[in-house]
Amino acid sequence: MPRRVDDRAQLDALLRTCTNYEKMPAFHAGRVRTDLERMVAFVERLEHPERASVVAHVTGTKGKGSTAAFVARMLRARGASVGLHTSPHLECMEERIVVDDRPIDDIGLLAATNAILAAADAPPPLEFPTFFEWATLTAFLEFERRAVRFAVHEVGLGGRLDATNVVRPAVSILTNVDLEHTAILGSTRAEIAREKSGIVKPGAPVVTAIAASDPVFEVVDDAARRAGVPLFALGRDFAVERLEHTERGIVVDVRTWRGVVSGLAPSVHGAFQADNLAAAVAAIEALRDTQAFSATNDELRAALAGVVLRGRLEIVRERPTIIVDGAHTPQSVALALAAVARIRPGRKTVVLFGMAADKDWSSAAAKLVAADVVVSTRYDHVRAVAAEPLAAAVVAAGGRAHAEADASAALARAVAEAGPDGVVCVVGSLYLVADIRRAVGLDPRAEPARNKENVAWNT
Repeated sequence: MPRRVDDRAQLDALLRTCTNYEKMPAFHAGRVRTDLERMVAFVERLEHPERASVVAHVTGTKGKGSTAAFVARMLRARGASVGLHTSPHLECMEERIVVDDRPIDDIGLLAATNAILAAADAPPPLEFPTFFEWATLTAFLEFERRAVRFAVHEVGLGGRLDATNVVRPAVSILTNVDLEHTAILGSTRAEIAREKSGIVKPGAPVVTAIAASDPVFEVVDDAARRAGVPLFALGRDFAVERLEHTERGIVVDVRTWRGVVSGLAPSVHGAFQADNLAAAVAAIEALRDTQAFSATNDELRAALAGVVLRGRLEIVRERPTIIVDGAHTPQSVALALAAVARIRPGRKTVVLFGMAADKDWSSAAAKLVAADVVVSTRYDHVRAVAAEPLAAAVVAAGGRAHAEADASAALARAVAEAGPDGVVCVVGSLYLVADIRRAVGLDPRAEPARNKENVAWNT
């Protein structure tokens, strides 16, 4: 292993030697166990860069990336510098670590990696981190180097043993709980809720989009009581008071224990995003309660106006309309299709579908019978399911489907099936979303709205 890296080529070579659980079927089959010992050792040797900012920590089965992005945008309302750490990336790893909407550059990557190498070399030597641990430590170091006031960290998987869980949050957010990664997190919603509730810590109020009537709410409530912190729940302590769907996106009023925050209008689609936005607003209110944040409602409205989330019901083309969404559970796939029907009502809808083997892909496929036709494919990832079984699952549920082994060929088939006035909806995985965004020529470093305006679909 090199003692230091001096350029991007050396960094890329080093990262290729890292253990990357995101690409390991054995990990997702539950045959590899992790702990936080190495992360604890590294942050101690690095003198705790994760404590340099006020932290919002976000977990959940669905919506955690959107919620994290909403929180980060609102925290910038008064001009404060904000770091956002998310995963996975769509097209380039720099997307994972963003300061004030700008991805980390090579200077930040090299500086952080050399600090990590030096920490690993200190006696007694430590094994170099896994890829996700490296990305998390790099986010901590970059946010410290850039002196960000607020840092928003999205959990990679679960919560209790996730590499991000060495932070001391000012607020913890648990969006929801559904069956996912059952070989790792548990076979029931309650078991998964316990893993995700592992981010709850003393001193940090908890916000959840899990309703108090949901049986797994008791798991989160118990974690908050044991930590001695307040718990704010959707439907009890905060709620969506008004939801309007427009051509540009949703308009939402959120009622909280502090009052009503009205007229929030990010350029996102889908009723489920209203719940994500409500949880984000509740997190901001919790920070206002602790005097860690003091923006006005007018400033929050201005901060959210026109926000576009890459890969979340993102309209990347017209004629035909191509909408990409990272939905990867049966419920989220169904919600994405319902949102597409609302965004482009009455249009022929073709679903381009690919999914990972460790997800409930057969149940998700059954949700696609509402589409006019499905084109299944295998995206470029070791865990992806082949196109043929996906198509067979759709047909078995009563739908129409065709299988295309290559994502580019699948996109061409879907476009042809939809015709210029139809809709192509891409669902199943953020990795598939990345493949399709590349196939249509989008710049991964450009803002989503700018991509949509500047790149024309070539028929």
